[in-house]
Amino acid sequence: MSSHAANYGLAAPFHTIALFGANGQHILHALVSSKRPGHEFTVVAFIQPGTRLQDQNNVVIKTFDVEKATRGELSKDLKGVDVIVSALNGPALEGQAMIQDAAADAGVKRFYPSEYGFHQIYRKPNDPMGYIHPAWNMKAK
Repeated sequence: MSSHAANYGLAAPFHTIALFGANGQHILHALVSSKRPGHEFTVVAFIQPGTRLQDQNNVVIKTFDVEKATRGELSKDLKGVDVIVSALNGPALEGQAMIQDAAADAGVKRFYPSEYGFHQIYRKPNDPMGYIHPAWNMKAK
């Protein structure tokens, strides 16, 4: 038990946070701007190859190709990471299970998956029927 936990009954603060899907910028900006004296941490932004971040200050950038990455390679990149925040969407959601497994292999303490919520009903234009969105099938795997 860390001295922080012994003194306050809380888990020790996190030192390294990895963000998948950082190209959206909003979560990345919130993380970077939440740093305060006495509570410094490193943000590692995993982005798609061939893309870049608008603001690259105070961020460690790593490329991540969801179609080519392997669990073993990603596990090495996640060594020393305390928390993962997944902001993946669309087809990239299929890589989230592999990220979770690699995180477990690397000893990551917390994993916050993308797309919290309930099954969303998708309505095609001009079609009165509702369909469960295909992304939920990916999440069920």
